[in-house]
Amino acid sequence: MATTGAQLVADCRAEVIEPNPAFFSDTRMLGLVNLAQQEYVRKTRCLQNFAFTSTVQGIQIYPMPSDWLGSEVIFWQDQTNVLSPMWRRLRPTTLEKMAQESPNFLSNDPNMQGKPLKYFIIGTNLYIYPKPQLSGSNDIFMYYQSRETTLTDLSQPLSVDDSLAPGLRAYVLWKMWKQDQEDALAEEQHKLFMEEIGWGIKWRNQRILDLKRKLDIESYMPFSIGGNNYSANGSINPLDLS
Repeated sequence: MATTGAQLVADCRAEVIEPNPAFFSDTRMLGLVNLAQQEYVRKTRCLQNFAFTSTVQGIQIYPMPSDWLGSEVIFWQDQTNVLSPMWRRLRPTTLEKMAQESPNFLSNDPNMQGKPLKYFIIGTNLYIYPKPQLSGSNDIFMYYQSRETTLTDLSQPLSVDDSLAPGLRAYVLWKMWKQDQEDALAEEQHKLFMEEIGWGIKWRNQRILDLKRKLDIESYMPFSIGGNNYSANGSINPLDLS
């Protein structure tokens, strides 16, 4: 069961001796938990989500999901052949590159419509190019880094994984000790929070453990059989990772 805001607050209250039971109000604690999640997620980018959207013929701009923080991969499905639609990865670009490579990309000329090939993002909007020549159904699929869910009640679960909760705990304690004017204790938790940011980034990067860069290159087994994995005398070449 996911850790709730109430469990985190109870843990923090147990460490801080309040002058009176209401010194840190529930409203204040709810605000601290939300600030902790917001700051932690912003720094670690540890949350991910996905979403679909549908293209409309001739329309280039599409709003990103409300919890969108940063795009990872965006695909477009070519539905020209309804019996065998095909997903294609859109190539990321920038507004500056679009202005250089396709200076007339804002044109409404129907002759410039086609199959989307690339995308860029301005604000919270997704821009695709070329503008689609046909409307689609859920033909845009987005993997993205997402924002946290704001708690409206302490009984709700935290957005981050339970293993990352110590980072939120350090943030809340930092602010509680600061409010209690215990600067030394506050600074201790502040340093701990910054350390937990580093652990959160490592956690994000280590969830896929079988990537090529994580495999033991001293193993006698090649990454793939055939190709250039073997040297001229037929033995395995451990330096060739193709």
